[in-house]
Amino acid sequence: MADRDVIVAGGGPAGAAAATVLAGAGARVAVLDKARFPRPKLCAGLLTWKTLKTIERVFGTTAAQLEALGVINHKSSRYRIRHRETVLSEGQLVYPFHFVDRRVFDAWCLDRAAAAGAEVLQGLGVVSADPVSGVVGASDGSAWTARHLVGADGANSTVRRCCGIDEARFGREQGMGLELYLDRSALAGIPGLHEDVAADFPTIASGFIDAGYCWSFPHRDVVVLGICGLYRGRPAGMISRCFTDFLDFLNVPQALRQNVKGHPLPYGNWLERPLAGRALLAGDAGGLVEPFFGEGIHYALRTGEMAARACLGGLRGAGEPGAAYQADLEREIFPELVWSKRLRTALYWLTRLGILGPVRLFLGGGGTKLQEMVHGMRSFRLCKPLDCHGPWR
Repeated sequence: MADRDVIVAGGGPAGAAAATVLAGAGARVAVLDKARFPRPKLCAGLLTWKTLKTIERVFGTTAAQLEALGVINHKSSRYRIRHRETVLSEGQLVYPFHFVDRRVFDAWCLDRAAAAGAEVLQGLGVVSADPVSGVVGASDGSAWTARHLVGADGANSTVRRCCGIDEARFGREQGMGLELYLDRSALAGIPGLHEDVAADFPTIASGFIDAGYCWSFPHRDVVVLGICGLYRGRPAGMISRCFTDFLDFLNVPQALRQNVKGHPLPYGNWLERPLAGRALLAGDAGGLVEPFFGEGIHYALRTGEMAARACLGGLRGAGEPGAAYQADLEREIFPELVWSKRLRTALYWLTRLGILGPVRLFLGGGGTKLQEMVHGMRSFRLCKPLDCHGPWR
């Protein structure tokens, strides 16, 4: 038996953020992850303004420093949003989008947790967790005990399954993402290739899938083409066919389409109470992903930080971590998810019907308000300015 103050299941951004905050405050924390880092992670890797502010607060590292370290590999000050052939909005960004390779970024985050004093055990996964007793079973047969647990082990979370949460209900609005990584150097000279693929800025495209969107995101060495959307209750293979339609639109040669990979994506199925007993669920494990654009990195980092601070309160006798975590989520995170989902529903309905006038007006008619909303300078709730440009400051 190994005793810790907190065990964190999962070493991705949510787990690394939680462990960094906990260890930095002197807590005895262990991070268990079945993978060895750097490990593959499908993700377009876009960092918004609010994400970079959270990184700076949690890890003490600025965007400029991340660029110098090579963690950020590309940034862009322009964007484009289209509905198939029709460009709905494009132009300058109020703040650049920054891009990371998740293999590099996640490994860096976990290194920061180790540097803060967290015990990081790679190649050792959590296979069982008792939220009542705080006993965790590891993949090598060992048992660990802790006063508190943070489940940050992704969309297919083991900790969540052990918390008695209805998995069928959780999966009803689970999304699916498909991605294709193309070497930018191999794209030069391909005849007929769509301009979005060669662009040095990101493009988001609607009109290829009813409840979702497609993207072309540039990195330093690769272009990430992807699609995400809801798939429950829809015909088998629907997302794959929609992605093929998108790749056809971009004129991507068949020879470059061989390595499409898929992954589950929380897409509006967040848990209203992502906790049970001693366990708090952060990031994808709790479905805590913004359901319009599918932004997950910020919400993983922020909810990991919140879970850690709630656990610290419990360790210091300041109250039950579950109550503190729930209150923080209801104050800051849930309102954004609710209003983001409402916006998604309205805009997807309009684009599905081909009613693009109001969509174009919303995307471009409000000046930079949409951009500020995506970056976290404004709320998804009617684009209202956020105090101090965001509660994560």
